[in-house]
Amino acid sequence: MKHCLTATFIFLTLAIPVSGTEISEEDFAGVPHFIIKTKKATYYLDKEGGGLSRMIDIYGNDWISFRREPWNTYPESAAASFRGMPNFVSGSDDGGAGHPGYNKCYSFKVNEHTILTISKSGKWQWRWRFFDNYATITMEKIDHAHKYWFLYEGPIAGEFKPAHQYWGTNLGGPRRDINDFYKGDKIFANWHWIYFGDDRVKQILFVAMEKPDRQIDELGFLGNSTLGIDSEDGMVVFGFGRQSNAQPQLTDPKNIFYIGFLKRRVKNINGHESAAKDIMNILK
Repeated sequence: MKHCLTATFIFLTLAIPVSGTEISEEDFAGVPHFIIKTKKATYYLDKEGGGLSRMIDIYGNDWISFRREPWNTYPESAAASFRGMPNFVSGSDDGGAGHPGYNKCYSFKVNEHTILTISKSGKWQWRWRFFDNYATITMEKIDHAHKYWFLYEGPIAGEFKPAHQYWGTNLGGPRRDINDFYKGDKIFANWHWIYFGDDRVKQILFVAMEKPDRQIDELGFLGNSTLGIDSEDGMVVFGFGRQSNAQPQLTDPKNIFYIGFLKRRVKNINGHESAAKDIMNILK
């Protein structure tokens, strides 16, 4: 009897998820999603889009806020269907793979903290892993005939309020540049990681690559009207490997991308250095 109890205990122990994640399934925006709940965030992963349509922090702020309508209309869709992450593939038959709202992928739950996404063409594949404090997206297969990018497109802290928002990178911060994407005002540099924050929210979102590259990255604020940054709604446009001609530039078939929240505001250089330390500890 003792041996039976021991075996039962071992079985139950192995059945416990390795982290505090919970993966369920439900429809959002009219399509099937995986809903991944962790201690620091809730992620909505569009199964057929292969990308995140929502990323909600512990205060209930949705940092992506994807909507279907208006669909693919410039600049109006900056408040709707342009939003998403990582939006990997553009400019090929697989264009839209990795972007919510597109019917380009299959996504499968592997275990309690892992989801595998494969493009319907079979040319692209990436793996999601969700942990208590962050998530990773590992590129496992690419179409070598086409480059890709990693985009974060959404409202910082759930609102388009550029005057209240800031950002920082491995090159410095916090910065409060408000570059009007609609009017052609954008920042280009080569970054390893970046964070975004709002003065009114004690939370920052960070996005990082495990292996830095030499490609040019892009940042700007896109309003959903011809008013640009004075629009009522919109999103930040950030892209690893997105150059001025809006063409993907990444070629690494095995890079790992990190996304997650840190519970802090970054008010000055000391806050920036503290955030940088936390991000680099995660990347180790």
